[in-house]
Amino acid sequence: MDQVIAPPPKGTALALIDAAIALFGTKGFAATSTREIAERAGTNVASISYHFDGKEGLRRACAEEFVRRMHEILGPPVPLDGLTPEAAETVLKRLLHALTFRVLTESSIATMINFVVREISEKSETIDIFYNSLISIAHKRLSTLWSIAAGVPDDSPETALRAFSMIGQVLYFRLGSEIVLRRMGWAEMGSDQAEDIYRVLEGNLEALLAQARRATP
Repeated sequence: MDQVIAPPPKGTALALIDAAIALFGTKGFAATSTREIAERAGTNVASISYHFDGKEGLRRACAEEFVRRMHEILGPPVPLDGLTPEAAETVLKRLLHALTFRVLTESSIATMINFVVREISEKSETIDIFYNSLISIAHKRLSTLWSIAAGVPDDSPETALRAFSMIGQVLYFRLGSEIVLRRMGWAEMGSDQAEDIYRVLEGNLEALLAQARRATP
């Protein structure tokens, strides 16, 4: 079943979500007051209850907005019937390219990832939203594409781990960006830097696929 993506929030609701994502990601949910969120969003505290039925509802809306943005980046699923290994590899590269550029160069995505990492570390109930509405769907998609491209079963533990590793490589460069910038002598994480990183990740993908194909009877 295709994932139904909710329309993007607008106006005050969007301002509150953006403010909450930034504050929850840096201070944590418990340490962030509704007054701080409202002030950052340029509105009043009552608007949080009006739009989200309180702080917990806003927290869930933040998680749902992250899910929406990620599905927007990944785009609609590619039909798998009759997909050749070469075509599956091309789709994997396209997804990897989109993730690399959007995650590494867009400040709003970086802020969202900080929020997600914080929520996971706090074992928030939003983990269910992330998992059920995004991770399980995207991971299955990557696993299936990998299995077609490599000629291996799509339900094997190795295939599942390969899919996680594709996502993990990109996230490392986002979460460790300050270390990467310092070590590489880069002033910023812009398009040129993202392109350099993508070429390395693309090479990793090609090498792993070649290895898997050689090992397939």
